[in-house]
Amino acid sequence: MGTVLEQMRYQCDRCGGTSLVAAPVVYRQGTHTYSSRFGSGTAQSFSAHAAAPPDPRGYGRSVVFWGIPVCFTLFWGFVGLAGILEHSKGAAELGSTVVVLLLLGVGSIMKKLLSFRRIARYNRNVYPRLRWNWEHTYVCPRCGNSQFIPS
Repeated sequence: MGTVLEQMRYQCDRCGGTSLVAAPVVYRQGTHTYSSRFGSGTAQSFSAHAAAPPDPRGYGRSVVFWGIPVCFTLFWGFVGLAGILEHSKGAAELGSTVVVLLLLGVGSIMKKLLSFRRIARYNRNVYPRLRWNWEHTYVCPRCGNSQFIPS
């Protein structure tokens, strides 16, 4: 006598609906790319936008945020250092300012590297778990409730 494997039906916690849809399916069905003579892009439905996957963190914001102080302080620090070396007698009062600018530049480089390290650690440790949770999230099309179902 053969056994029939019955598929387990999940129910929505809020409304009791049984037609739950996986969040990646909702996202794929509601996201469409288009191309025309004047441009191309992506259109998303509201439900696809709400069911979007988590994004890994990028390095661009850190590069811009810490790159500007690094460039500014190191540029003016080296300009001041060149001025001191060229005119050693007349530029002696610039010494402390140049040292402060160079130290701020080195500090900005260190903060930039620490920021890169923090972003890499997030992308390596936290993001895979968030992505896995998203892949196991189901949305009720009746009420819009989302629930996590580890299978």
